[in-house]
Amino acid sequence: MRRLVPILVSVLACAVSARAAAPADCWTLRKDGHGAQAQACFDELTRSADAYARAEGFWGLEEWDRANEQFRLATQPASSKALYKVRWGMLLHERFNDPEAADLFREALARDPSNAEAYLGLAIVSADGFDGKAAGYAAKAIELNPKLALAHELMANLALENDDSDAAAAEADKAISLENDALDAMAIHAAIELIADRSADAWFAKIAAVNPGCGEAYARVAHQLEMHYRYEDATTYYRKAIAADPSLWAAHSALGIDLMRLGKEDEPLKELELSYNNSYRDAATVNSLRLLDSYKNFVTFGDATTILKLKKTEAELLLPYMQAELHSIIATYEKKYRMKLPGPVQVEVYPDHEDFAVRTTGMPGLGALGVTFGEVVAMDSPSARKPGDFNWGSTLWHEMSHVFILTATNHRVPRWFTEGLAVHEEGERSPEWRNNPTPEVMIAIR
Repeated sequence: MRRLVPILVSVLACAVSARAAAPADCWTLRKDGHGAQAQACFDELTRSADAYARAEGFWGLEEWDRANEQFRLATQPASSKALYKVRWGMLLHERFNDPEAADLFREALARDPSNAEAYLGLAIVSADGFDGKAAGYAAKAIELNPKLALAHELMANLALENDDSDAAAAEADKAISLENDALDAMAIHAAIELIADRSADAWFAKIAAVNPGCGEAYARVAHQLEMHYRYEDATTYYRKAIAADPSLWAAHSALGIDLMRLGKEDEPLKELELSYNNSYRDAATVNSLRLLDSYKNFVTFGDATTILKLKKTEAELLLPYMQAELHSIIATYEKKYRMKLPGPVQVEVYPDHEDFAVRTTGMPGLGALGVTFGEVVAMDSPSARKPGDFNWGSTLWHEMSHVFILTATNHRVPRWFTEGLAVHEEGERSPEWRNNPTPEVMIAIR
């Protein structure tokens, strides 16, 4: 059977070239790992008399601007298909322009209210923005077209991000039943196994049988490990993604950002610059590079148990307070939890809240005060907030609780449990720091 595969691929490629190439044929060839045939297929599309076909061809050849121009031409006639706006929107999404992509999906729905692909596009944009609407849009897409495998794959991804592995597996299975090359669905199954500390080899073998160079599958797994706070494991799978497909610039960027979360600087800079220099310039990549550049304005202080990274302008003031508090926290938690951390804990303190937000998610706008990545803590400086708005001491005790509990459980602790315990530890340190129940909380519990 294996010897027949190259023959069948050649037959498929010949069938594509024997008639006018269809965009779906070209994308399928690429998805299934037949890069040379896909390239030829896309090249043929660029010579089509149809603007839409040319747009897809230039997109496949990664000539983004020319693809954009052709989509503009294709969508100008009043009679143009809603599909053209949907596909244009997906191009813009891929090139980091979600606002205009969402506008195009809505325009497609104005033309065709039952267009499932347009709802899927809105779901993809919403998932990127974490606005809580993605599952609703994806469900609508499935309602309109139950056989839309991509919508089931997105639902599987969203479910696993929310730690619902049963729902994720069910949606992934639906996608696989619809398309035998549903690689994202297979990656979700692999991620489910790894998150549960089981072998995922069988699923990776299935992925390799479809496309042995599918780096995106490893990147999908890495993303899910990252969403479950297993950053070391995530970097392992981002590296696998890059090994499978060295030109997967999104994985290079994600690896750089995860390495930053682990307290590294040199390798993240290399990975992020590589992504940027190859035109992968999403907001997280650009913001993270700017943040790394700003580190020249910070100074680092270290001893046997702590590493403090402080802005030069306030380091002299903050150092004695924060270092003493850190030593007190470590001594208290070592006694309480009967364990020692394997190495120094690194605490980075940002006087600009948006720098802290970028350090955490790659994007500004984060509402949190602190965040923990294993043995690395990033937090706001007292100067990042108005006087009276922020207790840096309670934040430090809270985040250091995460450090100990994540270390003790090898990052397997449920998020809700470690958050509750960290809030409890704040109150143990000082009764004034306790979050006492308000009437609103009691009503919500009831």
